[in-house]
Amino acid sequence: MTYKKQSISELVEQLPEVYQPIFKHPEFNAQASRTRACFDRLETIISFYDYISKDKGRPLKVLDLGCAQGFFSLNLAARGASVTAVDYSQPNINVCNKLADENNGLNIEFLLGSIETIIRERVKEQEYDLVLGLSVFHHLVYEHGADYVFGLFEELSSKVETGIFEFALNSEPLYWADAQPEEPRQLIESYTFNHNLSMHGTHLSVVERPLYFASNKYWSVGGNYGVIEHAMRRSHQLDNYYHGDKRRYYFSDNKIIKIFLKDATNCNFNELKNESVFLERKIEGFRSSDLLCYGSNESESWLVRTSTPGRLLLDIIMAGDEYDDEKIVADILEQISLLEEHGLYHNDLRPWNILLGDDGKVHVIDYGSISTRISDGDDLYGQILSFFALIKEIAHHSIREQGSQRPQFISPHDFPEKYKKWIAKVWLLPSHQWNFKNIYAAFLDESEANEDIPVSAILESYMSSALNHMNWQIKLIQNRIDTCDTNSSIHNHELDVKLSAKIDNLCEKIDDTNNSIAGIIDKNHIENQLRNELNLVYASTSWKITYPVRLLSKLVRKLLRFRG
Repeated sequence: MTYKKQSISELVEQLPEVYQPIFKHPEFNAQASRTRACFDRLETIISFYDYISKDKGRPLKVLDLGCAQGFFSLNLAARGASVTAVDYSQPNINVCNKLADENNGLNIEFLLGSIETIIRERVKEQEYDLVLGLSVFHHLVYEHGADYVFGLFEELSSKVETGIFEFALNSEPLYWADAQPEEPRQLIESYTFNHNLSMHGTHLSVVERPLYFASNKYWSVGGNYGVIEHAMRRSHQLDNYYHGDKRRYYFSDNKIIKIFLKDATNCNFNELKNESVFLERKIEGFRSSDLLCYGSNESESWLVRTSTPGRLLLDIIMAGDEYDDEKIVADILEQISLLEEHGLYHNDLRPWNILLGDDGKVHVIDYGSISTRISDGDDLYGQILSFFALIKEIAHHSIREQGSQRPQFISPHDFPEKYKKWIAKVWLLPSHQWNFKNIYAAFLDESEANEDIPVSAILESYMSSALNHMNWQIKLIQNRIDTCDTNSSIHNHELDVKLSAKIDNLCEKIDDTNNSIAGIIDKNHIENQLRNELNLVYASTSWKITYPVRLLSKLVRKLLRFRG
C-alpha cells in the first residue's frame, strides 16, 4: 500500500512507460505514447458497451486483461460497469489503484498477476459479460507459442461471451513478431462471430494493429448491432467449401450478415462488392433486398442486407416436399427476364439460389452473381443451357449429381411431357434468338410447335453444353493452381499429382467428345442433309463447332506439360 503515500505524479514517474492517458489527469496526455489511439478505441468500446448493456438491461461486468494504466477500465467503471482489471506490472497497478482511490465511487478492482493464470484459474463461466484484451496477447504468443494461446482463447470464449481484442502483427519490426500467427483472426476463431473493426497506429512502428469484436451472441458491422439467431459457414447444405471456408453467414431478426475473408483470387471481395452495387440499383418488379451496409478492409469484406422469410428450393427438393414446379419456373423466367431487360444476367442459377418466400413468390437470390457480364457459360447460349439444367431439376423434383455444377449435356427430351410443348418451341428457335425474353414468351404461349426439332439444334446444344461443362472444369482446376501459386504452404507434390490426374481425365473427356461428335455425324449418315441444315441455320458450323473443342484439348495438354 506504499502507493497511498505517493502522489499521482510520483507514481507516474515510476512507470516504465506512460502507455495510456492517465484517467482524469490531462496534464499527462502529452507523455502518453498512444493518446489518440486510446480515445479512438474507447469510443468504439463504449458503443459496444452501451448496446450490450441496453440489451441485458443492466450495467456490465467487464474483465480487462493487460489493463496498463487503467484507461479503459476506469472509463467503463465511470459508465457504471463492474470491472476487474489485470496487469503483470506493479508500477501500473500502483497508478491504477491510486486513480481508483481518487474516484472512490467506482466499482473496480485491480489485480497484479498473469493473464493466463487469471483466465484458467479465476474466471468462472458467465462471470463476465465483456472482456478486453488490447495489445497484450502477442507477449503470450512469444512466451508460450501460438498453440498455447489458441487454447487460452478457446477457454476464454467458453467463459466470456463477448470480447474486444487488439492484436500485434507479425509484420511489425520487433523481436516478438516472428512468433505471431500469419492471421491474428485465427486466435479468436473459437468465437461464433468475429469482425475486424478498425486499424490503429502505435508508437512502436508504422504498422497499424487490427481491433476485433468477437462474440458468441452478438454481431456488429458498420455501426449496426444485433443478436445472432444462427450462423453458418456454408451458404447451403451442398456447399463443399468451394471458397475455402472463408465465408461467414449470420442471421439476425430480418437481416443477413455476410463476412467474407480475403482469398487468393479476390473472389470474395468482388462478389460482395458486386452484390452491394446491384442492391443499390433498384429494378422495378425484381424482388431483391435492402442494403443496410457494405465495406471492406485488407483482411475482410462485409455486407448487411434484409432477408426474406422462406425456404431454399434446394432444401424443399432434398426434403421431398411438394411444390408447384410450373409456377416456380414461370416466376424464375419472369424475374430473370426483368434482369435481361436491364442488361443483367444471373450467373449462378441453382436450386440453392432460388428462395420460395413465405409470401408465395419466388425470389432469385445471391445478388452478387448478377452482372452485366456473362460468366456462367462462355456465352449467352451456354448460360441458357445451364438455366435449362436448373429447370430440369425443378421439373423432376430432384437434384442432379454434384460436382462441376455444369451439365455435360442437356436435351429437349430430358423434360417431363407437360414441358415438351414449351421446350420444342425453344429448340426450334435459332441459337441467336435464344434469350430469356423469347424463352419466357414461348412458356406463356399455349400453341403447339408446328414442326419437329431439327437434329442440328440438338447437336449444337449438345456441343455447347459439353464445351461449357469442360470449360468450367478447367476454371476450377486453374483456380486451385492459382491458389497454390499464392500459398506455398499448400503447394506440394501430392496436390500437383491430383491436379494432373484431373487434367488427364479432362483431356480424355475432350477426346471422347470429339469422337462422339464424329460418331454422330458418321452414324446418322447426315453428311449432306445435316450439312445443308447447318449451313442454312448455323452458317457452316461444322468446323466452328469442333474447333473450340480441339483448341481446348491443346490448351489443357499444354497446361499439363507446364505443370509437369
